[in-house]
This record gives sequence, C-alpha cells and structure tokens, in this order.
Amino acid sequence: MTDDDRRELDLLADQLTRMRGMLFGYSDLFFSRIRDWALAAIALLVLGSSGIVPVAIVLVPFVVPFAFLETGYLFYYTVFARRHAEYLERAINARFGHGVLVAHRLEAAYFYPPDAPKIAAFSLGNPVGMMSVATLGYSAGAGLLWIAGMFGTVSWAGDQGGGVVAALPGVAVIWTLAIAGYLVWASLARRDEHRLLAELERAYPGGRTDGPASPGG
Repeated sequence: MTDDDRRELDLLADQLTRMRGMLFGYSDLFFSRIRDWALAAIALLVLGSSGIVPVAIVLVPFVVPFAFLETGYLFYYTVFARRHAEYLERAINARFGHGVLVAHRLEAAYFYPPDAPKIAAFSLGNPVGMMSVATLGYSAGAGLLWIAGMFGTVSWAGDQGGGVVAALPGVAVIWTLAIAGYLVWASLARRDEHRLLAELERAYPGGRTDGPASPGG
C-alpha cells in the first residue's frame, strides 16, 4: 500500500467516523423530539380539558402532525448517515479485499434491510421487527392524542357559536392529511434516497463488491 493509498484510507475512515457520529446524533434527537412533542401535546390537552386555557386544546390536532413532520425530517438524516456509512465501509473493505468492516451488514440484519420499502422506520422488509412495531406504537399513541385533540377542538368550536372558528376542525383535518400524505409518499417513493445512492455509486465505485446491501437486497 502506497502513502497515497494510506492517506485516502485515512480520509475514508475519518468520514466514516463522522457519519457514525451523525447517525447517533440524529437518532438521539429523533427520540428526544418525540418525547418533547408528546409532553407538549399532553400539556395542551390538560390545559384545554381542565378549563384553565380552553383554547389550548385547539392546537393539539395541529401540533401532532407537525411533530410527525419534524421527526420525519430527523429520520431523513439518519437514513442519509446510514447509507453513506454503508458505502464508506464497503469502499474500505474493497481496498482490503475482504470484509474488515461489517456494521452495515449487522444493521441490515438486526434493524431493517435498507433497500426494502419503508414508511419512516416501519419496514416492509421486516414488518414485525422491533423498529417497525415501535413505529406503529408511536403512531398509535400520536393518533390517540390527535383524536382527543380533535374532539376537544370540535367541542370548543361549537361553544363559540359558529363563525370563522367553526372551520378549525376542517382545517386541522386538511393539515393532517396533507402532512401524512406527503410523509407516506416521500417514504415509499424514496426520490431523495435514490439520488443519494446514485451519487454514492459514483463517489465510491466498487463499493458494493463485498456483497449485497441487505439480505435479499
């Protein structure tokens, strides 16, 4: 191995360290945001239903979809970091001629196969895996908060005697469907991820020489 080869290998290793740090950082932020938004929605429900600040409950069916949008954005970054780290490991392995780095294989086996269709972390390649089931659980919990908020919003709007506020429940439904529809479409279409993979293929030619990206992938 020449000095230039060693320098290139060091650069790849440094980049891999950055991507692993990015993956951990955004994963941690993802779950922190879920907790924070859940507490915020519960607080609004308590304020509204207890009569302390009745109008507070109107915010819940708007806050819950926004929480999905923000956490979806954070998950979007974890996908970027994981796929980039995968290609870096494959590129390094190609230089050694065998699988020195296997984290990308372990992630594919343990979490979900990265090339399988998914909606957020619910993977059709591993629908009964922990991440898929946890995603369904979080979604169900968020759905209950949203429903409670909608009932409160309808009740509050009815108490106001009509007018502009009467449209708030309908606006909340449109807002929710727009965000949910976009997130599902973006997850299944994977337009951004496909562009990322195309660039990774160009940046690290031969980066798939140590085997398939995932079981069956």
